[in-house]
Amino acid sequence: MGHRNPDRISMTERRPGCETVEAMIQKRWIVKARCRTCGLEVAVDLWLVASVRGPQTSLWDRDAKCRRYLCKGRMVFEAKAPGMTRFDALAGQPVTREPAWKRGRE
Repeated sequence: MGHRNPDRISMTERRPGCETVEAMIQKRWIVKARCRTCGLEVAVDLWLVASVRGPQTSLWDRDAKCRRYLCKGRMVFEAKAPGMTRFDALAGQPVTREPAWKRGRE
């Protein structure tokens, strides 16, 4: 019929293909970190993360301390996959989808 709108595919459905920073670099994801307390937004350099922490590092379900001076908040990672127009949080368990022809069968 057609294609699904990329913004309507949840991050938990996208997670199995991009668990690591290396996979995010290869698939050209854009990642940012946002503080929930002060609202600071910072672009995440995936190449730097891969070189410092290793290419198998995962940003899923992680947070980091805020970079703003004297802010005690935590920054959550948000990402935008190719084709998406908005950022979405990198949180949640991966979804395993069964094929449509298998649904309801034992």
